[in-house]
Amino acid sequence: MPFFKLKGYLGKERTMKELKLRYLLLGALMDSIGMSFVWPLTTVYMHNILGHSLTIVGIVLMLNSVASIIGSFVAGQLFDRYDGYYLLLGGIVFTALSMFVLVFSNDWPVYPIMLILIGLGTGWIMAFVNALGTTVHSRDGRFVFNMLYFVQNMGVMIGTAVVGLMFKDNVAPLFAVSTGLYVLFFAVAAINYHVKRERPKQKHQMDQNANVATNTEKLPHVNTVIMYTLFISLFLIWIFYQQWNSNISVYMLSLHIPLKDYSFLWTVNGLFILIVQGFLSWQGGKFFKDPFHQVYFGMLFLIASFVILVFAKAYWSFVLAMIILTIGEAITFPQIPAIANLLSPYGMKGRYQGLASSFPSAGRALGPLVGSLIIDTLSFVSLFVVASVIIALILFINVALIEKSKHELIEYK
Repeated sequence: MPFFKLKGYLGKERTMKELKLRYLLLGALMDSIGMSFVWPLTTVYMHNILGHSLTIVGIVLMLNSVASIIGSFVAGQLFDRYDGYYLLLGGIVFTALSMFVLVFSNDWPVYPIMLILIGLGTGWIMAFVNALGTTVHSRDGRFVFNMLYFVQNMGVMIGTAVVGLMFKDNVAPLFAVSTGLYVLFFAVAAINYHVKRERPKQKHQMDQNANVATNTEKLPHVNTVIMYTLFISLFLIWIFYQQWNSNISVYMLSLHIPLKDYSFLWTVNGLFILIVQGFLSWQGGKFFKDPFHQVYFGMLFLIASFVILVFAKAYWSFVLAMIILTIGEAITFPQIPAIANLLSPYGMKGRYQGLASSFPSAGRALGPLVGSLIIDTLSFVSLFVVASVIIALILFINVALIEKSKHELIEYK
């Protein structure tokens, strides 16, 4: 018997070809590179060039994340109701125009205003890209979302490297390149993404002991509980993951580790994401038959990375913690939208892919503030202890709740 009840939808032969995965991945790559031109330089540009305090920079970055949350949530809702093709093209145009404005006007207050609009646009695009991933039926859903995560992180690696090479004290060339990328993305999407979504018409009962599937699309309560448990887990994990993007650099500097060595950690992060995701896309299905077990396994690595930080003093220990953190995120993070795809019916896939994008954005928005409060009240080491304990509790709750009820879950194809 399968590990949970399966409601399979086997549609009739398609009259129109589905969206080809390679075009979806190409679009995701260009979007990721374009986004990566923004966040590495924002703090340096606003603080060192525009002359604003780190507090102001933090507020702007938080508003950027909030805008991304709104964009992801609204896009997910609209995907299920309207033609996602035109909505995605609109989001690409909106983001490209926001980038284009910054080519010619990038002083205060235009820069932060455009940055917030870019957050709205990129959150919108990310939700639609993930939602479109649910329509690729020729490949296993876990493979699709692993590959999306793979190319998105490849984009981050390429984008941050380009920023390091191009940025001196003028952001205009970077935003010109980014605008060009979104123009190319628009062309790829306009030509290749207009595929009619087909509502599956036939039901096939794979598990003879399962409850008979109905024609309604009311989401089973157990599916809702499991998905929101995973989303909230992702939100909390991202609060602590975000410490690597903010407070850990300050901690390393206090240990007399130079900033260039901290920056190198993100090269290590990008490299290991590519290695782990490449391996999972190739052999992951053989090692993890149950997608929930993959989530649990990845969380163990996330816990271990923060435990190492508790004792970290030398640079090599930070490199080791980053490697283990990266393995954990590459195993865990892409599985949650993949599971949301499996557990949501046809008419709700966009909604839950939007939530799968919104919850991490919320964690990223709150992460620096939560970390700073813990550091100011206690210490850096206390922050790492709190992170280890909370992620361990998240793992325990997930195992207890999911293993108890997953035999009642309904899977949708």
